[in-house]
Amino acid sequence: MISVKPIPRELTYDIRHAVLREGLPRESCYWDTDTLPGAFHLGGWLEGRQAGVATFQPEADPDEPDVPAYRLRGMAVLPDARGCGVGALMLLSGEDRVRQTGITRLWCDARIGAVGFYRKHGWESVGEAYDIPTAGLHCRMKKKLAAAGCRAGEGDTV
Repeated sequence: MISVKPIPRELTYDIRHAVLREGLPRESCYWDTDTLPGAFHLGGWLEGRQAGVATFQPEADPDEPDVPAYRLRGMAVLPDARGCGVGALMLLSGEDRVRQTGITRLWCDARIGAVGFYRKHGWESVGEAYDIPTAGLHCRMKKKLAAAGCRAGEGDTV
C-alpha cells in the first residue's frame, strides 16, 4: 500500500540526505526556504515505511518573476521504492495542494535522470541542461495546472 501525507520538514532530512546529498554534510539538507509561509512537505509511505519526500514552496519562476508560482524542491524516493508509485502519488498530491491555493504554475530543477518521470506527469523541459556543482546535471521543468478537474489529495492511498 502507498500513502502520502503532510510531514514536518524534519522528516525530509534523512531521505534528502540519502538520495540527494550523499557524501555532503547532513546540514546541506536544511534549507531556509523550508519555512517560507505557504511551504509544505509531503512524505510518501510504502508498506508502512517512509520511502519518499517532496517539498513545495512558493517561489516565482526565474523566467516569469511576476507570475505567482510554486517550486518543487527536494523530491526524492529511496532506490528500493522507485517504480512503485510513491513519487507519482507525492507529485499528484502536491500539485493538488498547490492548485487549492489558486496558483497554477509549478517549476523545478530536475536531475537529468528524473526528466522522464516529470514528462510522464505532464511537465515540460525548458532550455538546456545545466550543472549544479553539488548535484550534477539538471533541467528546468515546468507545469501549468488546470484550475479544476480530477485531483489526488494528501492522505490518498493506492
